[in-house]
Amino acid sequence: MRRTLKIFIIPAGKPPGTPPEPGPEVELEARTEDGLLAAAHDHLAKRGQRARAVSFTPTGLVAYAEAGR
Repeated sequence: MRRTLKIFIIPAGKPPGTPPEPGPEVELEARTEDGLLAAAHDHLAKRGQRARAVSFTPTGLVAYAEAGR
């Protein structure tokens, strides 16, 4: 299955409550939903980001990630 991952970046060094910044959208592919979650975490790690939350939406996935430091 193939799904779109929409990434939102939590900016480093900003005060709490600062809204996340929109990031890129990427296409992920895996055999299962668990595989899609793992692929999302792997993609973020390769970008030097740490996933705070990854969730399914009706149209794909959404991730909130901490900006690399």
